[in-house]
Amino acid sequence: MMLHFSGTLQRFVGFDRVLTIPAGTLGEALHWAEERHPQLRQVLRDNTGRLRRTHRVVLNGELVSAPDDELALQEGDMVEILTAVAGG
Repeated sequence: MMLHFSGTLQRFVGFDRVLTIPAGTLGEALHWAEERHPQLRQVLRDNTGRLRRTHRVVLNGELVSAPDDELALQEGDMVEILTAVAGG
């Protein structure tokens, strides 16, 4: 599966826009990415280990309303991690 980072998240993955990851769940994919890019964990996860609410998960073009680590993935899936932008 492919894990796609955009915007400010790219700097936490060495500006690799897409990571190809051998994972069967969202949790496995994020753990794999966090192992290779340790600074990513503190940006993606809150202090309980859950995905921060400021991030959105899009699976194959569809917004996942309540993503968790158990979200099943298949080979060829594209997961995009988007960060909400605030300002005025």
